Amino acid sequence: MNCVSFIFGGWSSVLVVVIIGILVWWRIGRLEAIMIPVGGLLTLVNIPLKLVVSRPRPSADLVHILSQEQGNGFPGGHAFFAIVILGLLAYFAFINLKNRVLRMVVLAGLIALILLIGTSRVYLGVHWPSDVIGGYLIGGVFLTALIWFHQTYKARLTNRRL
Repeated sequence: MNCVSFIFGGWSSVLVVVIIGILVWWRIGRLEAIMIPVGGLLTLVNIPLKLVVSRPRPSADLVHILSQEQGNGFPGGHAFFAIVILGLLAYFAFINLKNRVLRMVVLAGLIALILLIGTSRVYLGVHWPSDVIGGYLIGGVFLTALIWFHQTYKARLTNRRL
């Protein structure tokens, strides 16, 4: 659980965005690759949200804490990041993978990873379940906006070619 938490938080999340961006550029296209770091930057919205909500993390007298974290807990940043970045990757896989079996395997794997990230944060005692759910929901709003942008932009490109 510590490993999953580490990979999708802090400086290593930047590396995740860069690697996914390169892979998406190589396999899908430039627009989609640019959207990955844009999604990563959008997850920085989580910082002021945590300050505004100012909800503390679980304390050691209430839960068994396996990993120490500083700052406020709501919304869960790892969950927010997972939904935006891995959700965007799932969307790209859904619309681009033609092999139905491969598409379902990739989507199932990404969904499992998103759920594992949220579960790891609760398991480690650094978030309440509601913090993680809040991160998923708020991240879902940003993911929806990114998907809307992608579909709108692609439709305009298609209309120009006609």
